[in-house]
Amino acid sequence: MNRVHDRLRGGQTGAVGMMIIIWLAVVILVGVTAIDAASIAFTKFRLADVASSASTQAANAFRQSPNVAAACQAAETSIATDDPLAKLAKKGCVVDASTGTVTITVRKEAKTIVAGRFGFTKRFTRVSATESNGPTAL
Repeated sequence: MNRVHDRLRGGQTGAVGMMIIIWLAVVILVGVTAIDAASIAFTKFRLADVASSASTQAANAFRQSPNVAAACQAAETSIATDDPLAKLAKKGCVVDASTGTVTITVRKEAKTIVAGRFGFTKRFTRVSATESNGPTAL
């Protein structure tokens, strides 16, 4: 009787182990996805701050001397100071000479665990931020 009982439940002993392995894989996948999403969101938030600071610096430089090249150079200096890995986008510095408002577009690649390694998710790691500011009132 013992042999019959062992044979009947013998097929189920691996099922519990397999279920645990599947659940662990799902938990790890969800965890890594959450970490990557948080990294991308944090990079976007930080990049917006860098772009805002750079646009303010460029607007102040343009107010001091109405030179578009000098204003864009001030923006690049501000970006390099705030985040050395962030770059001013091509045509990412636009100055409205009539109002003194400067629009800055900054790009950076977010550091991720998995998303940056696959072609179909790599585009999500390329983050950009655009901010416009005028000169400060001081």
